[in-house]
Amino acid sequence: MTSVFFLLFIVPCFFQPAQSAYNCTACENRKCPPMITPCPGSEAIDPCGCCKHCAKQVLEICGGPDWEYGYCDSSYKCAAKNGTGLVEIPNTGICKDMPGYRTPSHYAEDDDEDCPEHSGCYKVMGTCDCVTKRTCIPNFSFERYDPLYCDPQFDDPSYDHLYQYPCTRYGCNLVDNQCICQQSGCDRTFEFPDKKSCHRVLRERLCANVTCPEVEPLQCPRDSMVTKPHTPYGECCSTIPSECTCNFKLCNDRCPRGKRKVMAWKSDGVSGRCCDKFLCLL
Repeated sequence: MTSVFFLLFIVPCFFQPAQSAYNCTACENRKCPPMITPCPGSEAIDPCGCCKHCAKQVLEICGGPDWEYGYCDSSYKCAAKNGTGLVEIPNTGICKDMPGYRTPSHYAEDDDEDCPEHSGCYKVMGTCDCVTKRTCIPNFSFERYDPLYCDPQFDDPSYDHLYQYPCTRYGCNLVDNQCICQQSGCDRTFEFPDKKSCHRVLRERLCANVTCPEVEPLQCPRDSMVTKPHTPYGECCSTIPSECTCNFKLCNDRCPRGKRKVMAWKSDGVSGRCCDKFLCLL
């Protein structure tokens, strides 16, 4: 009987996670930087469900407290700077290819269990398939079912009268060191066609007399690559410099057919020690 009580006590302890999950700051207590579109890739929302931003691209900074440095585009994973796995928040990571971490093979699959749930519809074979999934890149065709777009019968030209095509124009003007963007009629003219080009000119003006510290070119080991420096919105100089990070795509982890792999040394994911060392034996 004693052994039974011992097992009941020890089993729950054994299956507890090594550390508790990161708790995000409440959205109302956060200040999100403005989202500057068009994005080079997808539009994203951080796993905390608070801030929309352009998904980070390869070798860009990601993660950080409350994911303040952003979430990676669907082609990449937010990897630990030093290590062979994904970043653990609140640490800062790097967006890159991570062999061994699968990507969803179907549009209805969850992208990331750490992301909030989103609902929407994908248009497939002329009809809409509406799903709910966990994702930080909600790339739905439509946010909700709309018969004007989802019902095949409305593809008939005779339903063109249901559509309205008002003449509108979108653009931005630079007013008091702020980019004011809006949609207006076609008779309206704007200084800039979009927010991104407006912010680029604004930054050039604000940073015209700012001199950033010189940075020596970074030389990385052959198994690594150089990350992109991080410059926060509104800043002229980078606050996180470039550094070396492992390029796991260069690692060969297989033996020729007919030979077995015997591990000699396991990679710790540190630049210069990125790849496993092993023997291929008969």
